[in-house]
Amino acid sequence: MLNKLISTLTISTLFISGIHANCTHGIYKCCSSSDTEVLYVDDDGNWSVENGEWCFIETEKSSNNYDIEEINKSGTFDSMFIGAYVGGPEDHPKPTQKNIAAFESLQDRHLDVVHLFVHWDYEEETWEWTRKFVDIAKANGSIMMISWMPQPYTAQDILDGKGDEYIDTFVKGVKDFGEEIWLRPFHEANGDWYTWGTGADRINNSEDKLAAAYRHIVDKFRDANVTNVKWIWTINCSNSGVATLTGSYPGDDYIDYTSIDGYNWGTAQSWSRWNTFEEVFDNAYEALIEIPKPIFLAEFSSSRFGGDKAGWFTDMFNLLPEKYPRIVGLVIFSRSKNETEADWALDSQEEAVEAWRKGVSAYPPAKRISGYSKNPESTPVICWSRKLGYRCCSADNTEVIVIDKDGKWGVEDQEWCDQNRAGFKPSNIDVVGSSKTNINRRERQRKLALEVIDPYVSRYIV
Repeated sequence: MLNKLISTLTISTLFISGIHANCTHGIYKCCSSSDTEVLYVDDDGNWSVENGEWCFIETEKSSNNYDIEEINKSGTFDSMFIGAYVGGPEDHPKPTQKNIAAFESLQDRHLDVVHLFVHWDYEEETWEWTRKFVDIAKANGSIMMISWMPQPYTAQDILDGKGDEYIDTFVKGVKDFGEEIWLRPFHEANGDWYTWGTGADRINNSEDKLAAAYRHIVDKFRDANVTNVKWIWTINCSNSGVATLTGSYPGDDYIDYTSIDGYNWGTAQSWSRWNTFEEVFDNAYEALIEIPKPIFLAEFSSSRFGGDKAGWFTDMFNLLPEKYPRIVGLVIFSRSKNETEADWALDSQEEAVEAWRKGVSAYPPAKRISGYSKNPESTPVICWSRKLGYRCCSADNTEVIVIDKDGKWGVEDQEWCDQNRAGFKPSNIDVVGSSKTNINRRERQRKLALEVIDPYVSRYIV
């Protein structure tokens, strides 16, 4: 009898606290038969009791007939894409040209996706404000992914139309932009830390209402014939309260990518412990592979406290090809929040930077195989100056200040920028930005600015 073995309260405490089990890694054994009576169900599967102890009822993996190759072809890129919330030295960093260039230099690789958070309740974070960063990503040859955060609203509020006026400004703005952009509303809705989380309000954010609210937003874009959005649906790696991993899924017709957010907090907080990559992502990954959509990691990182941060990244890259073949993209969160969260920034540990750089270098550069553009023949601008320690100019009409053997150069934000908009390749690209090359270039341009150019320009040279 179940009530003689364990109380309902104890059952709830056991599973909500995050003690998960399976046949090979958990503390519980498999039941002796798959026909054993099911006494409890959670995200891990079905449970019963044998010999006075819980046992896991092992079932065969889903027998769906999904064509994985075809699923992945529905995405934007032909291979593993790399993206980032790039962080920066500011208190509230944004993906400026400077911050993007700094991260690309750190990882020695182009960013396919740039991540921006947009809060509906921040007065300044309008479409016009957002468009600045979208244009920066475009000039960088990257796609902008926006985590579109509908606070202070619940799912019921969205269904009641409370966010429609704000949504409509983005409908118009995104349509006018005309290039591919990724929108990620209601991310981590299976948690309890956002106003739209099921764990925060099980009534107004019930999973059926969340799915309907997501569809409501998508339908507003579709009604306006906006075709350049790819819709991202993101779950947190674990649930809060009554939430489940996939209960709020809006449906295949409304989603282009599914994704997971997950972090290894290590011992950065008093309540946290070190978790391996597998411990963070296994359950969520197993849930998402039942959905016929490409999967990527939309937010993730590791603390260095309580373990080996570099080793965590190395393990991740080793595991991805064999254990997580459905994952097609990695968008790291690289900003430390030491007081409230953890040291998520990639460069919080030099060894971690090396592990990340080595891991991403194993993948060929991702090429776009699908997507929307006003000009289908257009290709991303290749910014050769990154190899020399400089970024590309953000606009075609940035004034050319200096011309040398490496091409045309302008000035933006008091920094030199590459104005070779026609794909010009510098003659010394093979000497990839050694300190000597950068110093010589800066000295040469300083001299040019002082001796040849209007003195107004010389004050920009640092």
